[in-house]
Amino acid sequence: MPHKFRLGAASKVESRSLVIGGCAMLDNDQAQVVAHDDGPAAVLAGAGSGKTRCTTERAARRLTESGVSSDGLMLLTFTNKAAAEMRERLRSRLPKQLALPWIGTFHSFGNRLLRSYGKTIGIPKNATLMDADDAGRMLDAFLAAPFPDKTRRIDAVRLNEAINAHGLDITAEADRPAIEHLCDKAGFSGHLLRGVLTALTRYEKEKRRAGILDFSDLILLPARLLRKDEALQERLRQQLRDVTVDEAQDTDGAQFRLLKLISPHSRTVLLVGDDDQAIYEWRHARPENMRDFIDEYGATIYRLERNYRSTPAIVTGGAALVRHNENRLEKNPYAVRKAPERDGVRLIHYDDSDTMAEGVADRIHAATAQGTSPGDIAVLYRKNRLARLIETALLRRAIPYRIKAGTDLLSYADVRMMLAAGRLAINRRDVRALSRLADLVPGLGAKGVGQMIAAGDDPLQHTGRLSAKAAKGVGELASALEQLYRDGPDKLLHWCENTGLFRSWLQQRAKNSLKAAGRPIDRSELELALRPAKGRMGAIQRAMSKRLETAARNASLDERWATGLEVIAGGTDEAETDQPKVTLCSIHASKGLEWPIVHVFGFSDGLMPMAREDTVENLPEERRLAYVALTRAQNQIVLHHAERIDLGTGGGAEEMQVSRFMVEINRGHQIELIDRRQGKSTPDNEESQKPPKTGWRKCVRPSTHNPNRQCLIPYCLTRQHGTTR
Repeated sequence: MPHKFRLGAASKVESRSLVIGGCAMLDNDQAQVVAHDDGPAAVLAGAGSGKTRCTTERAARRLTESGVSSDGLMLLTFTNKAAAEMRERLRSRLPKQLALPWIGTFHSFGNRLLRSYGKTIGIPKNATLMDADDAGRMLDAFLAAPFPDKTRRIDAVRLNEAINAHGLDITAEADRPAIEHLCDKAGFSGHLLRGVLTALTRYEKEKRRAGILDFSDLILLPARLLRKDEALQERLRQQLRDVTVDEAQDTDGAQFRLLKLISPHSRTVLLVGDDDQAIYEWRHARPENMRDFIDEYGATIYRLERNYRSTPAIVTGGAALVRHNENRLEKNPYAVRKAPERDGVRLIHYDDSDTMAEGVADRIHAATAQGTSPGDIAVLYRKNRLARLIETALLRRAIPYRIKAGTDLLSYADVRMMLAAGRLAINRRDVRALSRLADLVPGLGAKGVGQMIAAGDDPLQHTGRLSAKAAKGVGELASALEQLYRDGPDKLLHWCENTGLFRSWLQQRAKNSLKAAGRPIDRSELELALRPAKGRMGAIQRAMSKRLETAARNASLDERWATGLEVIAGGTDEAETDQPKVTLCSIHASKGLEWPIVHVFGFSDGLMPMAREDTVENLPEERRLAYVALTRAQNQIVLHHAERIDLGTGGGAEEMQVSRFMVEINRGHQIELIDRRQGKSTPDNEESQKPPKTGWRKCVRPSTHNPNRQCLIPYCLTRQHGTTR
């Protein structure tokens, strides 16, 4: 039954601070957010402003003081890590007898809703989630007939992603005009339109027949469910009294549509985010959702502008940079911390990417030698391939490091095979999982798998047309999967390590790699070769275990499997470890994290901002990405630029210019320039130099990217170029 409650105006806070349940003091802006009661609100939370603390403190107050029940409050996040942090903070703030509210990602919420009520729209409780690779292969198979040209199929896949991100349902007649409009914009009209719509419809039907889901289904199907079952939607909206969305600038159209379907009748929805940190438009995120929400809901606006994380130089430099974007929600971040003795943004200039990697490693080595923990240092980059250069330099100095892999961990064959075993254990109709696991069975090829799938809903029971060897292997696999299902998701890694078929497959892969490397195949070498795969699978099992902690105590075995396999949607971090290590990660993967010392590797035009075929496709988002990179740093930010970098395009090292963003940062805080080019290196205490007080010099040479126009990069740092004040 829904809980009774009384609507009221948002509380006003007149004092400079607020104390809740003995919590440390909040600043005045945070206190106003925490005191917000009913009604829509948008919290514009700048980097380092304490938004997570603010959000959890408000949730604690609503649960303990406003009469909101645990099942009436929901916190939606964008990563499982953020959800875990909120869960831990809130648990420490609530009385032990008070249950935690729902805290999780949009996709996790959608998954749970489908497990409970999906039967209404034909989704079984044991439906399994495909990884991105399986989903891509399955869709490509349906697109192959109407689009034999691979390039055209890639365009069709991107079109499907856009349709899903807009929240459009291929089965809904009401959405058909909008879908056709997107198709037309993407160049699919006439017979091409009919071809793509037929393929997408077949893909949808096959997913339903096989009881499998792709990533987008976790948003689209719950929305379909709530539109069809209006009574369920009404019960949910009555039960919910307070919904908070974290990182709201990263929502796409589909998530925003789902949010509207579950909004409480009181419209008490808080969007918490910062459009200056919107870096996922390439993934169809819509930072405009925040502005639309403010306009449509008449939301109260709160601003968190105090930056508690970074030094004044970092805050002012980053703020000056991002203010060059238009159509942003106005914020004026400022630093709370006092400036240290040498507070600044530094740019170091090198001859090439190899010497740049050595320079970064040298500075990290010097910092750790002086007592800085490796875990307090991060190296960020725009392209993942740049990590290889840094890895080599760190290895030479025996500096421990980790690569924050995120969902990239799911790209490994051993991890995919492990998860496919879990999927097929719970859902025998998961044809994509069966196709993958066929590699475990000697003598079972694609033809045999096709015959098994065509024979019935439980392909593992249809082995009559297989060879004796293959049939025996399939029977062994079926028995092992039955045992795995009964053991539950907690035992998946143990199953992989102790099941003969899986163990033999892993060992054969290790032997092949040793043979290719010309190394002996003995017991010790084999153990070393197996170690990376076992480490990856161990990381997956740990991630599954964390998700299982959120499952209800009385959850069924199917529900526990579904919860554990959510790792397919969220991925994990390969590098989780207790040992302090330098973090290497892309700027996108650094979102939401912070370190005392941050190095940005390759702060050069073509990387920052990223240019493809000499064109910057979305300069505002690239500027926001640079802003995110800067504001990950607490105490020191060092930008590194090389004149020649191999970007992996096949053309070797390319001539690079310093990022055009340097002049914009410099308007907020004067940048220190350090020249490490050959013949220019000087001791650290003498090498820094300030740019001219009159401003950056402007290069007057033709642009390397467009010889027909003048270079736009102020003070390009190349002495041979003619310059003018």
